[in-house]
Amino acid sequence: MAPSTNRITLRLPNSVLNALKKEAETKDLPLNALVTKMLNKIVSFDMQLDAMPTIIMSHVLFTKIIDKIDEASMKEIAREGPNIIKTLFTILGFRYDLDNVINNYLVTLGKYCGWYKFIPEITRNHYRLVFEIQLGSKWTKFVVAYVKNILESLMINIDDESINDKVIVFEFTKH
Repeated sequence: MAPSTNRITLRLPNSVLNALKKEAETKDLPLNALVTKMLNKIVSFDMQLDAMPTIIMSHVLFTKIIDKIDEASMKEIAREGPNIIKTLFTILGFRYDLDNVINNYLVTLGKYCGWYKFIPEITRNHYRLVFEIQLGSKWTKFVVAYVKNILESLMINIDDESINDKVIVFEFTKH
């Protein structure tokens, strides 16, 4: 079933409309689809950014910082994952549970932050979470520790875990 929609009329400055049309053409999207995609990002991601203090930086700078951090420090930082999500979810009014973490946090990070490409495969109560990393092996180790801490805080026992330089897979059954 297609989601319900509403027709609205907006007044936009010509410069904004021209920029949107150019972007839509570049991405080979209808203008309406581009605007809908942008508004969805604002609702699902930008509002989260506004909920908690956040820093945005280039991948180049970010990877240089990551390269300077030792493994013990990265694991310590990764342990903060559950607390960060719990705080964010309290502010946004979400319950801290597996499905909300997947749909309202991990998917969002994958779509908009560049941490990873995320592919959740859920069949009834069997979960397969696939993370494709593009920021190097050290970042892969961080994401493994970060996600494991989150899953452990949700009382999830990982049945199978595979990690290579660019792909992380966690499989488990939710009881």
